[in-house]
Amino acid sequence: MPHLQKSKTQVFEDFFSQFQLRSYKRGEMLIRADDDPQGIFCLTQGYVRQYIISDLGMELTLNILQPISYFPMIWAINSTPNVYYYEALTQIEVGRAPKQQVLEFIKDKPELILDLMSELLKRYTESLTRIEHLVFSDAYRRVTSVLLYLAHHFGKKSGDEVIVKHRFTHQDIASLVGVARETASIELAKHAKSGLVEFVDHAMIFRDLAKLKQELIASTLTDHT
Repeated sequence: MPHLQKSKTQVFEDFFSQFQLRSYKRGEMLIRADDDPQGIFCLTQGYVRQYIISDLGMELTLNILQPISYFPMIWAINSTPNVYYYEALTQIEVGRAPKQQVLEFIKDKPELILDLMSELLKRYTESLTRIEHLVFSDAYRRVTSVLLYLAHHFGKKSGDEVIVKHRFTHQDIASLVGVARETASIELAKHAKSGLVEFVDHAMIFRDLAKLKQELIASTLTDHT
């Protein structure tokens, strides 16, 4: 997990290093919603998409996991049945450890457990914010909010710019904001025309994140006046 202190992270990474790394291609499924997971995964390279599918067949992406992430931890700790799909969004590498071995390893390490829970709560908080936009925002604001999410979590600072090197497709963004791909494409075109985001080759470039944030605030205020 990217926000743990290095010493605590290394402890868990060292534990997972005893297990063989597995490679998955983009689009390959690691866990299905109707399957009992075969263990706890440690994502060491690439991105994994966690999503659900509605009764009408619409996909909604809940999280995009990046190195170093561990999943599905709620299933492991609470024995809660897994209801999510985990799919490789890019070429990935993961380690996989048996659930019981993971629980035995962490049970006498309260600081590690606290950090794992802290990361889960952080994702929970982000999910609540996204749910708020899904319920109360129009398509433009949904796309604005998800662009900020991608820039924050996957962007790298380069001078005054923030660059997301992985090109999230229009379908990827549509599944993050709960709209049809065509709708996402229309709203992304508006953002590109306004200079809020630029698509170059396989990257997204944000030249002024402050302006993008202001766009979200302004559109929210307009909606409430």
